[in-house]
Amino acid sequence: MVAPLQIVGFKKSGKTTAINDFLAVLKRQHQPVCVLKHDAHNAQMDQAGTDTARFTAAGAQTVLLATDQATMVQQQITQPPTAAQLIAAYAQPEQFCLLEGFKAAAYPKLVLVRPGERPTDFKQLSHITAYASLHTPEFSACLDFSTSAQRQAWFTTYLQKEGF
Repeated sequence: MVAPLQIVGFKKSGKTTAINDFLAVLKRQHQPVCVLKHDAHNAQMDQAGTDTARFTAAGAQTVLLATDQATMVQQQITQPPTAAQLIAAYAQPEQFCLLEGFKAAAYPKLVLVRPGERPTDFKQLSHITAYASLHTPEFSACLDFSTSAQRQAWFTTYLQKEGF
């Protein structure tokens, strides 16, 4: 398995947009992919009024919903899992893994920057591969990711360098 690629940045920096373009590249290449997302805002998978929400509210620590198309698990935890633990649990060996967030993890990182942000705003991060912006780049080391074609071209080159 190739090292996962982390896509990091502050809210509304374009992480999801970039990941969707990367997924399009992987789909064209018929490459299986795993996306693991960290959410700092305590998002909930359950929808109010559903059986699974009722089970969670009634005290179940783990609720699994299996359909003909997917399996969804919600598990109450006392300590958040690391990116490495999630990769080991969910990524298959043949899959390319994209991580959204998990800033503390030690994998190659693509940092998405918003207007006004500088590399110094990310000095606590390690393993930075590149900086990119969906807006006009404001510093020389920042890639122009303003179009889908630019994002996909960069990712295609990245995959080739990684042996895909």
